[in-house]
Amino acid sequence: MFPSTIFIKIFSVSLALVVFVIIAGCITVQSGSDRTIPETSLPTTMVFASPLPSPTTNPIPSSTDIQLRSNVYALSSNPQLGIDTIYFTIGLPTLAPEIDLTMMQIVFSTPGSDPVTLTYGTQDSTGTFRTTSGNIAVTSLGPREEVQITFGVKAVTAGSKVQIDIKPPAGAVLPISGTVPDMLSSVNILQ
Repeated sequence: MFPSTIFIKIFSVSLALVVFVIIAGCITVQSGSDRTIPETSLPTTMVFASPLPSPTTNPIPSSTDIQLRSNVYALSSNPQLGIDTIYFTIGLPTLAPEIDLTMMQIVFSTPGSDPVTLTYGTQDSTGTFRTTSGNIAVTSLGPREEVQITFGVKAVTAGSKVQIDIKPPAGAVLPISGTVPDMLSSVNILQ
């Protein structure tokens, strides 16, 4: 089958026009007497030097960088008596300075009882807390890391309010508060 003569004429004329446009664009002479391409300049800006350099500030370690990264879990070996172990996960954001967990303190309190100050330890007791990452004991917390904090408490009954204050070596306190659920099981989440 052969293409029609009209199609051949239209195609030939279109091809000729395209060739003329390309040739004309390649050999066009610049206007102007010196036949140079005009140069475009950028706008100028004034930069003034500061007489005194600005001081550089370095971040100061602060507990405000510590973040609670999980629920606060309350375990009970005997739900009729109350909870006896608490654990939760904390972490640091990307630019936070490293924290020495062995120098950190945790204050645990409930209404009607004296606050208990917990220090870092490796044994289970109601006076120490443990820090782990993937079930491995750790002594420091760096940027973008998370650690689980676990500690035992004297039995806290259902419905009691609890206050946990995390005190890093430098900076402000990270407060965590909650209420022990009214109905206890072996694993509970503070409300």
